[in-house]
Parts: sequence; structure tokens; C-alpha cells
Amino acid sequence: MHLDMTSHVLFFVVAVAAVAVDGWFIRRSGVTYLAEVHQNRRVADSANRLISALFVIFMLGVVALASLPALPAANPVHQVILRLGIVFLVMALAHATTIWSFARIRTQQRSQRLNDEIARAQKPVPD
Repeated sequence: MHLDMTSHVLFFVVAVAAVAVDGWFIRRSGVTYLAEVHQNRRVADSANRLISALFVIFMLGVVALASLPALPAANPVHQVILRLGIVFLVMALAHATTIWSFARIRTQQRSQRLNDEIARAQKPVPD
């Protein structure tokens, strides 16, 4: 059974709202992760916006794809629930991947900063 118009609109409203809320959470989390390691706040904000935008665009693509094929379900309500379930599972995976990306950037920046400090400490003092 295909989605009727009401079910289709309900699916899109709920899915897009969920993506927007999760994108907002990722944006806020990214500030915390990246501001800690970037001295330049503009660089941290720029990287955060790029990663957050990638998440939102990816998830909107998933929402669009989840609405297309006919999935086996008894009625339109089950269709909406099944499609939202798929979107939420993919969103959880995308969210985890995004937060992992923030953590990886932070770890690389910390490592670089530590290597720079070690190199400065080992630099011979001129006589």
C-alpha cells in the first residue's frame, strides 16, 4: 500500500523536523569540540558549519529516498512508522559518524599542538 497524501506530509514534517533538531544539536556539540582546539574561533566555526551542513544534507537525502519506494506495511500509518524508523536508524548512524569526526579533528589538533610543544622544547638553546 502506498502512502496517501496526509501520511506522506506527516512523514516529511516529522522527519525534516527531526533532522533539523539533530542538526542543531550537532552544531552546538561541534562548537564545544572544535573551539577547544582551534585558537582561531572563525576556523572552528567554519569547520563546524561544514560538518553540520554535510550531516543535514545527507539526512535530507535519506528522508527523500525513504519516501520513494513502496515498503511492505499494512496501512498508511504503518508506512509512516516504518519509514520514520529507517530515517531514525540512519540518523543515529550519521549522528555518531559526525560526532566521531569532531572527536577525530580534536584529537588531531591536540596531537599537532603537543608535537609542536615537544619540538620547541627540544630546540637547542643558542649560546
